[in-house]
Amino acid sequence: MLNLSSRLVQADIVTNPSKHFEDGAIAAGRQAEKKVEDLLISLGGIPSYNVFHSLRIPNGMQTGRNEIDLVVLSDENIYCLEVKNWSGEVTYTNNNIYWQQKVTSGKEKKKYIQHTCPIRGLKEKAMLLRAHLSRAGIFLPESIFISKVVLVNPNGKLDERINTSSSVITPDCLSDFAIKFAKPLSSYFIDPLIPYFFRGQFSYNQMDQIRRVLNLVGTWDVLELNGGRVLQGDFKGCSEIVINRKEVDTIMFYHQRNKTTATFWAVLGYSPNTTATLLKRGSSWFGIFGKETTGTVALPFNRDISFRIAGSSADSKIPANDINKIILSC
Repeated sequence: MLNLSSRLVQADIVTNPSKHFEDGAIAAGRQAEKKVEDLLISLGGIPSYNVFHSLRIPNGMQTGRNEIDLVVLSDENIYCLEVKNWSGEVTYTNNNIYWQQKVTSGKEKKKYIQHTCPIRGLKEKAMLLRAHLSRAGIFLPESIFISKVVLVNPNGKLDERINTSSSVITPDCLSDFAIKFAKPLSSYFIDPLIPYFFRGQFSYNQMDQIRRVLNLVGTWDVLELNGGRVLQGDFKGCSEIVINRKEVDTIMFYHQRNKTTATFWAVLGYSPNTTATLLKRGSSWFGIFGKETTGTVALPFNRDISFRIAGSSADSKIPANDINKIILSC
């Protein structure tokens, strides 16, 4: 059993957790994706259930996954969108194999960043999505899949070839792009009377099948840290927390943050714990009662939670005391 001084140190750690602040560029990227989604819904009338985020499509050999920022299901097409919030000058290089971004920071210091051409990469991922749908028994022609790189930062200066590319949506054309999804009021009365193959659209059954498959495509788990930083990746867990993703969609972490209370329990001989509450997948919030739970787990406040951050080749060990919640993908 720990002595009193050790328990008081633990109480101080629990009530003064590390603060993890969000990286500005990462936050801006997420806001850019949210902006595009909001415009598609508000101006284009796309139902929110037809917009899919950060889908991780299996590659050809199904040994890895490739992420698509936004997949939009319209009445006649599947749009694959890559959203970029790039600033500075963006130009073609090496026969469009790479795009080069020149960013000027403080005191006119210039930085050059080379990106693999996002148009090429996105078209490859769109074909992986087509193959994935085929494996699920949904066979669609290649022309159904439309790839668009969406550049949202109005402060960027684009190469003329990028600016005029049919595969690129520039900031000044973003609203017009979203508006094109809007259907005239008359279509709601006429469409049910005309067979879908004459309209060149998906049938209601096809849309349901496509939607069902896309809903089952994995996305990232999201871990929210104290201080506001958000990590995307794969939750690996710890020995105390065992979950069934079909039943649980969120893990809430509750901590003893009150200094007086933590000190009181330390004097009485208790070390602080973190409580992880497992929330039932698909359940709704009921006011002060919250969502339906499937269980709670008590674990040491300093227990490491394994989480593979997107793009990393190794698992990170994150103290439970620093975590607010983890949202689990399907």
